[in-house]
Amino acid sequence: MIPKTLTGITLHWLDRVLCENGVLNKNHVRSLTQLPLGAGSGNLSLLVKLVVTYERDDENLPKTMIAKIPTNFASARDIGNQLNAYERETRFYIDIADKIPMRTPKLIYGAVDKLTDTYILILEDCSRFALIDQIKGLDIKVSELIAVKLADFHAAWWDKRGLSSFTWLPRPRGPNMQSTVNILRTTIETCGKSHEFINLLPQGGWEACRKISERANLLVQSVTDDNLTIIHSDFRSDNLFLDNSTPADPLVVFDWQMVQISRGVFDLSYLFGASIDTELRRKIEKNIIKMYHERLQHNGVKGYSFDECWADYLKGWLIYTYILTMAFASLDNSNARAFEVVKRSEARWFSAIVDNNAISVLP
Repeated sequence: MIPKTLTGITLHWLDRVLCENGVLNKNHVRSLTQLPLGAGSGNLSLLVKLVVTYERDDENLPKTMIAKIPTNFASARDIGNQLNAYERETRFYIDIADKIPMRTPKLIYGAVDKLTDTYILILEDCSRFALIDQIKGLDIKVSELIAVKLADFHAAWWDKRGLSSFTWLPRPRGPNMQSTVNILRTTIETCGKSHEFINLLPQGGWEACRKISERANLLVQSVTDDNLTIIHSDFRSDNLFLDNSTPADPLVVFDWQMVQISRGVFDLSYLFGASIDTELRRKIEKNIIKMYHERLQHNGVKGYSFDECWADYLKGWLIYTYILTMAFASLDNSNARAFEVVKRSEARWFSAIVDNNAISVLP
């Protein structure tokens, strides 16, 4: 049985599932301590660090792990269920994570039960790695590294037949995308009543927001069934670690709740919209997107011009505006850092839209 609460992750439950999937190799869990991670009503999931000891010392067994289950905060849980976020992430780690050229936290245990709406992930604890601070933002070196790694990841699944086997992954124009339209319109209406939200936006930002809402249906229907790949779609720096002990492959990407099939460059739209200082983005974005596009071509992607890539880069901000408005509308103001992250992201996001006249690609 999958635990519905963090208290359900007991020593005996953990010992049983790790024995059943062969992790313990005839060993057993001797003690278990939970340390809370993260807080706030806007989070879609609950996370806890599991500190574990074993009956026999074994340097190959993890001393700490991360457990992740759906939140018990009603409004956030409703959004998670609308987006099918819990099944998406759990199945990603079970079915896909070991098949992509992108480092993720290693899966220790994962389970899905749609009938009972229960999900759990037990993952590698990556806290020993450096977290890229979203408030501080990216620098040029890390931006270039990410562009290359994303191009390698996206090229590996570009228009592959195997994409159709992942029936739980949302696709363009699918029912899940209609959920994003509904969330966008509801949260824009909420945000529009907030002077604080309006004041975060650059001149022209609120007008762009309203146009995106008005044409949201046409927008999500405009992504055609070609040049598709698996994308993260919540690709911001707070979801990235750097393992500086492996300079050849340092990037570790986590939080795959929004994983889907769509246009690859949308991941760079999201990253540069939320996680880089506006002045730096203005200086480097064109060159970074060129670097990404050239790497796609190096990896064998054909029939996708730079002009198409750039137009998709602009469209990505429009399609994923719902994530920014959802974050603001469901924000827990008592979490000072989360509040600052959301404010910075909103300002950067709509500045990117206005700077590049992104609404020009609205259908």
